[in-house]
Amino acid sequence: MVYCRKCAAPMTEGDLVCTRCGTPVVNAVRQSEKDERIKDLEEYRTLLSENEELKRMIKPQSEFPMYDSSDYKKRSFIRYFWPFIIGAVAAYTIIYILSIIITFSSLETIVTTSRSAERVSSRLLGDTYGGLFVGIIVAVLIIVIGIKISKSKQNAFNSNAEFMNMQITEKYRAGLKNQKMIDIYQDNINRMRKYERFVPEPYRTSLQVDAIIKILKEDKAQTIDEAIALL
Repeated sequence: MVYCRKCAAPMTEGDLVCTRCGTPVVNAVRQSEKDERIKDLEEYRTLLSENEELKRMIKPQSEFPMYDSSDYKKRSFIRYFWPFIIGAVAAYTIIYILSIIITFSSLETIVTTSRSAERVSSRLLGDTYGGLFVGIIVAVLIIVIGIKISKSKQNAFNSNAEFMNMQITEKYRAGLKNQKMIDIYQDNINRMRKYERFVPEPYRTSLQVDAIIKILKEDKAQTIDEAIALL
């Protein structure tokens, strides 16, 4: 007993169509070939769909760095601090020298107002040490301010350098991912060549191939050419 492959109604030998649903009778060999072709088309559709998605994602490899490098070097604290050291030493020296000059320029006044050599000596030492003390205070202030400014500049520059280096690393990794997608795309193209002989070039898209598969599965056509004619 022969049964309809669609509705399972009993059929007699020699029937060309099912008397119940009208489905054409297809011999086993032809049906096996059709099933094999549908399987090929489904694989082809998968590859086409993947490559269509990859094509939208892939960018020119020239947009990405070839190496993962740290082009932006971090700077040391002393790079910003050394001018303040020189400034502190210079300020101390200038103030000390000025204090000595001022002291000795007013030596005649000191001698006149002081009644003894001991007082003159004490006054000279006091003025000299006063200049020394002021010079030290100014130098320390310059050093403290210099430390604060230098750390701020160093942190700002190094943070920016670290950010830029991270950007380079991320771009490099994106380039590796992009190259991997290119390799998959090319591999898919090579794998699709064996299926392209079944499908004419104007119909080599995932949507068109999916429509052909649907027509074949619904038994509206028995061959790919017949399915394409119905599109």
